[in-house]
Amino acid sequence: MDMKKTALHARLLLLALCLLVCAAGCAAGAGGAANGEAPEQAGGAEPSGHAEAVEDGLLRIAMPDAVRTMDVHKMSDQYMIALNIYERLFEVQANEDGSTRLVSGLAEDWSLSEDGLTYRFTLRPDACFSDGTPVTASDVAFSFTRMLTLPDSEQTDFANMIRGADAVLSGETDTLEGVRVLDARHLEVTISEPYAGYLSLLATPSCSVLSEKNVTEAGDAFGTSAEQTIGSGPYRVTEFSNSRISLERNPYYRCHDGETLSADRVEIRVLDPALIDQSFRAGELDILDTDYVNPDILESVYQTDAWRDRLVSRVSVEIHYLMLNVAEPPLNDVRIRHAVQMAIDRQRILDELYGGAGELLDGIFPRGLIGFCEDNQGWLQYDPEKAARLVEEAGGAKSLALELAADSQTSVRNLALLEMIRQDLTAVGLNASVVSYDGVTRTELRKRGDLLAYHNAWGADYNDPDNFIYTFFGSREKTRYRSGNYADEDVMARVARARTIQDETQRLAEYAELERLLVRRDAVWVPLFSTEHLFVRGERVERFSPFWAGWNSFYFKDVVLKR
Repeated sequence: MDMKKTALHARLLLLALCLLVCAAGCAAGAGGAANGEAPEQAGGAEPSGHAEAVEDGLLRIAMPDAVRTMDVHKMSDQYMIALNIYERLFEVQANEDGSTRLVSGLAEDWSLSEDGLTYRFTLRPDACFSDGTPVTASDVAFSFTRMLTLPDSEQTDFANMIRGADAVLSGETDTLEGVRVLDARHLEVTISEPYAGYLSLLATPSCSVLSEKNVTEAGDAFGTSAEQTIGSGPYRVTEFSNSRISLERNPYYRCHDGETLSADRVEIRVLDPALIDQSFRAGELDILDTDYVNPDILESVYQTDAWRDRLVSRVSVEIHYLMLNVAEPPLNDVRIRHAVQMAIDRQRILDELYGGAGELLDGIFPRGLIGFCEDNQGWLQYDPEKAARLVEEAGGAKSLALELAADSQTSVRNLALLEMIRQDLTAVGLNASVVSYDGVTRTELRKRGDLLAYHNAWGADYNDPDNFIYTFFGSREKTRYRSGNYADEDVMARVARARTIQDETQRLAEYAELERLLVRRDAVWVPLFSTEHLFVRGERVERFSPFWAGWNSFYFKDVVLKR
């Protein structure tokens, strides 16, 4: 999943700066943001503890951007609502040691045929949508087929391994051959080739099970209003607007083993990032995502003794990377690609832009992901002298432009990261520059394979290495779509075959070798680092468990409120 975090946009820093300047220049008045009061003054640097007037069982959070839709097939991010109002056949839970386990969701039981192709699922008998109708095997079949038939679906990758998917995608048929409904509680899904990560894939928000009746009757209105959108998850939406989303318990939801729902209602406000911080310290929010906090305020306020015991951290199962286009000069010379890898002072970027909260990574797979290989770490060292020698050996590389493509709407921090990379590359003799494109243009250029180099972060949709390596290098089409234009057909064929290996030890060994070939030998990818995601508990929150992969989105059932 592309980690398009909305925090720290230019508006955040501009607003924070304005607030600080106004606070310094204005006389003390009635207070509040309207009078230019800095966030530190709204609630003070100490935890406020103001919780007495809040409705019991109400969880209050905020996000910086309005949710476009609740239709999970029309999104590739903003999964907060989908995680909580829909269910999936399986869910992922985090263990205390940072590992994860797959647990039952709608699927009460399952089995797999000896050839590794056909899965048989039995649904829980008590699973109901929030209108009281039961969840049936037909709803599952409908949801999987809709991923492929919906004209503007963003989730085709999560169903294209089902037998007959190509015929559905091409418009030859609207019936998905590989999905067979046996009765109300039983169905079979046959995939086109064995895929070891299939059950993990089914735990993604993309594979949420929708109500066929609800989606059909709502038509284009599905996902756009509370009245037209239902699910079988623990909560149902009661209000959906650009400024506020409200949820309450689904009266038909039955908690799974060991599961409790502490929050009876949830209110999500849409606020500017600086106002999110201000509202939290005023006691108006219960959980603060520090991705929405100015880094200076994070360090000076929340990472102090007064707040430290309220911090909740999760190492993000993601990797920041620089993709290199191996088809275009000067990056078609592997020496230049190796020079780029060695020229970037990754630790300085992590320290200066993220306060050192994270770790350097030397491959494709981040720590916390199944398949993370410790043996592939530690080899990539910052070595500008050697990088400069490689550039010198490459001769004409100095005169060729090395363009780092930026999104004009990206965060200030991402722009600073690209500028730091540009400086490092220039220092070793490369003619590097940062060029901004509007988001639509940059995306189209990337999909056509025409970006020379760009930075991004990829976070785990599901806990399997296939979600990373196959997404970027599983075929010529995939590597062109990501502007890598990698051309080693043997390696790409091995990446595609690796997902079919049933022996787990053998499969992970193959992924480790492919990671080494792609990054260390061919240098199509510059690994940077993963980061730590920090949240802050408010006075009313007793416990909070972030999402296992470190996303901004999380399960509301993982919040325990004080009573």
